[in-house]
Amino acid sequence: MNEPSNARNHLTPDTVEDYFSAGVEAAFSLSNKVDAVLEVDPRHQEMRLISPASGADPDVAAYERIGVERIGIIGKPGDWFRLVVDATRMHYEAYILIESIVDQLESGASFRHAVSESLSGLKGLLAGRRRMSEEKETGLIGELLILGHAIGLQDEDAAVGAWIGPRSEEHDFGFEDFDAEVKTTRSEGRSHIIGSDSQLQPAPGRPLYLVSVQITLAGVAAAGFTLPELIATTRDRLDRSRRVFDIALQGLGWADADADLYRDKFQLRSTPRAYLVDPDFPAITGPRLDQVVPQRGLVSAVSYRIDVSHLPFTAPPAPLNNFCEELS
Repeated sequence: MNEPSNARNHLTPDTVEDYFSAGVEAAFSLSNKVDAVLEVDPRHQEMRLISPASGADPDVAAYERIGVERIGIIGKPGDWFRLVVDATRMHYEAYILIESIVDQLESGASFRHAVSESLSGLKGLLAGRRRMSEEKETGLIGELLILGHAIGLQDEDAAVGAWIGPRSEEHDFGFEDFDAEVKTTRSEGRSHIIGSDSQLQPAPGRPLYLVSVQITLAGVAAAGFTLPELIATTRDRLDRSRRVFDIALQGLGWADADADLYRDKFQLRSTPRAYLVDPDFPAITGPRLDQVVPQRGLVSAVSYRIDVSHLPFTAPPAPLNNFCEELS
């Protein structure tokens, strides 16, 4: 592999991959007009741009993969900026970003402006990443635990097809003989937020179960799992329906490239419980509100919290049998 000369020598995607595949760090100048050195670090999956520090520091707080620091270099005067890009699974995109910054520097831009302009122009390649909220992460874990159990008991197409929550349906699962609304919490009690007055409204002729799942942080417990691990385990069990599964995850805001943002390990706090949503269940529903609320049409966006810890639970039908706590 030939090292680029001091003159601008645009690297191809294959050349960038060669640098990472070599397994050893490499450093070379990217410009004969400005002081700009590119460092490639395969071990840490990083690309770094070194350039003299003048002016204000760049603002990269919105970008999880990018960091900037001021450093000193032995034998060279003054401070230097070191911009670090996490290039994991996006080697060439990281290189394009750094090359764009150098282009801006050659045009006379300050380092801060060069970084800002380059990030703005490459949003499609290197977008600022945001993880799911804790609430969404917790909810997805509960649904995946149930999906994984169902896959083990029935045809994978039927199991994945029953997972209708990602399609903006009112309930999370529509199995052959019943519907299930999954509520997952990290709290010690079985206290759950119900997001609408229709979420616990059974469909005509369809039994509805609320499935309460409690998880807790697992630390370094061997039995613990992260959200990315749970997704990978579920995906590996699928064949024909893998694409449908991935589309559902994307609709919920999941991206495989963001897996490193989800590092917490979890385990079940208790055995899940199922509650039949029957006339005696304390659910706030549209029909019940219609009976007691004057000018009901003016009331919207109903949400409430329910604690089912001391309510009688039941054994749901297959495929959720053996997933939930059995009656003693």
